[in-house]
Amino acid sequence: MNCHKLRGIIVKQPLRSLICLIICMKARLAVLATLCVVVVLNACGDPTNLRASSINTVDTLHVFALSGTPPTYPSGVSIVGRSAVRVDGFAGFDVAFDIDASGKAVVYPVKLVVTNPGGSRPVGLQKVAGSFETVLAAPSTGYENDSSLVLAPGETVVIQSAHNGTNDICQYALSPYLFAKIAVDSVNLPSRTIYLQLGLDPNCGFRSFASGIPTS
Repeated sequence: MNCHKLRGIIVKQPLRSLICLIICMKARLAVLATLCVVVVLNACGDPTNLRASSINTVDTLHVFALSGTPPTYPSGVSIVGRSAVRVDGFAGFDVAFDIDASGKAVVYPVKLVVTNPGGSRPVGLQKVAGSFETVLAAPSTGYENDSSLVLAPGETVVIQSAHNGTNDICQYALSPYLFAKIAVDSVNLPSRTIYLQLGLDPNCGFRSFASGIPTS
């Protein structure tokens, strides 16, 4: 029934008028809901087609070995912060570094350094073939969450780090992981300093290390 005719019959047939009014209101709500869906889809495109929004970055860092240096010196790397940070019980780092007896760098995931609940965040490591520049994507499998790795100068490790905790960067993302690559440039034994290159894909779930905004 045309809703505009309700005014003429509302007194004579109040019950029928009320039913018609409800039907008309539901119809209008359905039309509005359909229009909203169309607008959202047109504005955002395919909701299952994820797109990155941030460019990949490359940074040069240096850290101090966990052993043989003051505890106030930065021995860890925060991939989100793209910086060297102190290693403490707050677990504000993804990986930490030391130097072994042969003078090579040793990289540890956070859970092997911090034993409290803050250090339980999954961080996987995987040594990959190729130089820092030629490693253009993170592997999809093969990460070790409970082991350290030894890196000689020129070798590269890829990091798969969960960042979906409260207020973290991937809290509401479909994938909880950020991917980064770190290569050891050199090790200075007298100062127990390790010089690194860090490449980060800051888009949750994306594995590409190519320049610019990744597509995968």
